[in-house]
Amino acid sequence: MDELNLIDLYDVNFYHVCTNGLERVTLLKDDEDYRTAWNYLAFSAWRSGAEVLVFALMSNHVHEILACKDASHADVTIKLYKKMLSLYLKNKYGMTKVLHNTSDCISQIDTVQYMKNCIAYILRNAMCARICAKPEEYRWSSYACYFSRVRSGNSFPISRLTFSQKRKILRTGLDLRDCPFRIDTDGFVTLGSFIRSDIVERIYRHSGKSFLYYLGSCNDARMEYELTCKPMMHVSDRDMYETVTRYAAGRFRGKELAELTSAEKCSILKPLFFNNKTSIPQLSRITGLPRQLIRRILST
Repeated sequence: MDELNLIDLYDVNFYHVCTNGLERVTLLKDDEDYRTAWNYLAFSAWRSGAEVLVFALMSNHVHEILACKDASHADVTIKLYKKMLSLYLKNKYGMTKVLHNTSDCISQIDTVQYMKNCIAYILRNAMCARICAKPEEYRWSSYACYFSRVRSGNSFPISRLTFSQKRKILRTGLDLRDCPFRIDTDGFVTLGSFIRSDIVERIYRHSGKSFLYYLGSCNDARMEYELTCKPMMHVSDRDMYETVTRYAAGRFRGKELAELTSAEKCSILKPLFFNNKTSIPQLSRITGLPRQLIRRILST
């Protein structure tokens, strides 16, 4: 698999989505809360036309990787999830507007390496929070569904549930008559019916050893910055254009950006990317170089 062509491998885009945790607030307090939030992740993605590759539910926030058409679909998905969860928390605990003013981070995953790091970061989230010693010990993530780690137990199509059963078991009034998911005897939407484990396994070349290697070698502090902080810190195109212009003039004896050859532009990509709050799409817009070329240069 070409490490640089994630976007070319599929007809959809991939996004790392996370909600900002609320300090000193615990949203999910018991198993019923986690089960309900788990199911809401599945339903919100289905209703907005997205698919879930990976997720980890924490007590006050969530991380997930979505496959969908564009960032607007990812935004609709997480907003629907928060709307459903807010109503549930209001009905159960009287918590009003608890998620109303919380922000979300949505960043596009555009390389295989970025995807591998993101998967590892999400599945290690509970371990980094010292909730468990190993990712596989945490119940509220999608870890168990990759590389045949989970076996399908007793389950049945959600469409078999009556409306009242859906309200009681799934805590939702959504029209689920056409929902393709299955539910197990404990009331969980089964991982095998809503998680795209096939994509995750392909990312790791169908190698469980490679999957475990990345989970074991992830630098959590660096990944937290790269995956949750840096995407929210990009400067505007105008400011970045001025930075690139100044850098080009200093590097190439006063040349304007428009006067640079493609080779000259390529030669300044690495220092621009690693020393500034920018992104591959932004560099592509400013320099006029193709994103694929920029990814290739940055990965070498």
